[in-house]
Amino acid sequence: MSNKSDKGVGKFIYMEWLFPIKDYYCSIRKNEAIFEIAVPLAIALSCSILYLYNGKYLIALDKLADLLPTAISILIGFTVMLITLLLTSNGENIARLKSMQIGKELYKKPVTLYQVLHIQFSHSLFSEVFLLLLIFFYLFLKGLTTQKQFNIAFLFFEVYLTLNILLSILRGIANLYFSFYDPKKSE
Repeated sequence: MSNKSDKGVGKFIYMEWLFPIKDYYCSIRKNEAIFEIAVPLAIALSCSILYLYNGKYLIALDKLADLLPTAISILIGFTVMLITLLLTSNGENIARLKSMQIGKELYKKPVTLYQVLHIQFSHSLFSEVFLLLLIFFYLFLKGLTTQKQFNIAFLFFEVYLTLNILLSILRGIANLYFSFYDPKKSE
């Protein structure tokens, strides 16, 4: 992609996959950050404390480990479909998304709604894959250790990432909806 990978750790290991994640955090607005990051953090923290206090965190983790791999696999397919539709579609609607400025800059260039949606869906995909790997890592460690701190951390991150992914997809779909919603046509 660029010569940036020739410096630092990038010489030895592929690190360019981090660019969409960085771009996501650079392009998100304050109210969107509260919706997608702060709210899931607060809920994940509350759930983790509540389950820890009641001593039921292992039950919650086991149920999440049973349920989430299937659900996340479906979400990965859905997100890949959204990215594919966004990138391969042509026509008036895509031209409209590419022309809609959102008032943010990335790499000193204005960002369009089309770019924001691509960044957002790519971030969701990375988060979904990371969550799936986190669940598999929990299942791997489950037989090796029962450290309370690890289990609470896994519960926190699983709840946070699940909510973050769902709210991110919800925001992306809402952005698509409102980009084509014209109240003047309905009158």
